[in-house]
Amino acid sequence: MSDEAAVRDPAPETAFLFVGNAKCLDFVNTELIVKGRPVDLLRNFGDLVSWLVEAQALDASEAREAVRRWGGQPEGTRVFEEGRAFRAVLRAMVERIVNGKPVRPAAVDAINQLLQNRVGYSQLVRGRGGFERRFHSGSAEAGHLLAPLAEFASDLLCHYDHALIKRCQNPACILYFYDTTKNHARRWCSMSLCGNRMKAATHYSRHRAKS
Repeated sequence: MSDEAAVRDPAPETAFLFVGNAKCLDFVNTELIVKGRPVDLLRNFGDLVSWLVEAQALDASEAREAVRRWGGQPEGTRVFEEGRAFRAVLRAMVERIVNGKPVRPAAVDAINQLLQNRVGYSQLVRGRGGFERRFHSGSAEAGHLLAPLAEFASDLLCHYDHALIKRCQNPACILYFYDTTKNHARRWCSMSLCGNRMKAATHYSRHRAKS
């Protein structure tokens, strides 16, 4: 197994973020701004598999098998590039939703195309504090790894209030989230990432204006 294809344990500064309250948004949020510079958390096939594990779309054994079969191989590289291309489609789709524009048919077509790769069955397994339903792929093709991304996207379109899909109000941030707060007044991707920083900047500018 190549180092490039290994399922990774992200370093704190490049760890995957799950602040979007929707897996589709969390996938889009694998692109972010760190210290003023764009950072892509999906650098190779192993990163894509790692994200799917953290998103509970793959279990550990499925991830190891995926890396064993396709890590460092042309098929894995192809799926990785398709995954990033699909993320670009989703980012454009979410941006249109946030701006009150209709979802383009091309985005729906891209989602449906990946949904066709979903072949397999669900099983009930005992999880933390209860039971969980896990999907096991019946496909021998690496492309099935992208089907959960399409399911996350279809869930966003079908089951979420589009008016509550928002972009962080920090102008330097490109993260999206689904606002589940009681009064729908959430403004930041998270308080630790942007909220406290923007409040401190506002306080500082007010203090300077008074001095």
